[in-house]
Amino acid sequence: MRVNWGAANEPGWQVLVVAGAELSGLVAARRWAEARLASLPEHHRVDALIVVGELLENAYVHAGGPHELRIHHALDPCVVTVAVADVGTGEPRPRVPGRTGGRGLLLVDQLAFAWGVSHHDDGKIVWARLTCE
Repeated sequence: MRVNWGAANEPGWQVLVVAGAELSGLVAARRWAEARLASLPEHHRVDALIVVGELLENAYVHAGGPHELRIHHALDPCVVTVAVADVGTGEPRPRVPGRTGGRGLLLVDQLAFAWGVSHHDDGKIVWARLTCE
């Protein structure tokens, strides 16, 4: 179940360009996502925002910063897709948690019913899908 980045121009996708590797952009991107997900019940919104934060932070820490954050909210069935594009070439993998991290993708794996990586010419997209029923 891949995310077709070309399809992100289709109805339902909301896009934030997050160019640059400044961590100050992380706060603004999280606020943007929270506003886009405001219609979700609180517990689903919190789960989605945890995933948004983890995917963005991984892009900042491991891939030089995200290029775009995209969110799609389908209603029937209720599914939220979060996708973060970056120019990194590495393959994100859950790690054994330690004092300095390693819990992010484990959280994503627990909260999302599916997540993965789609590679493209300019880097990759790390995406996750969550139910919101």
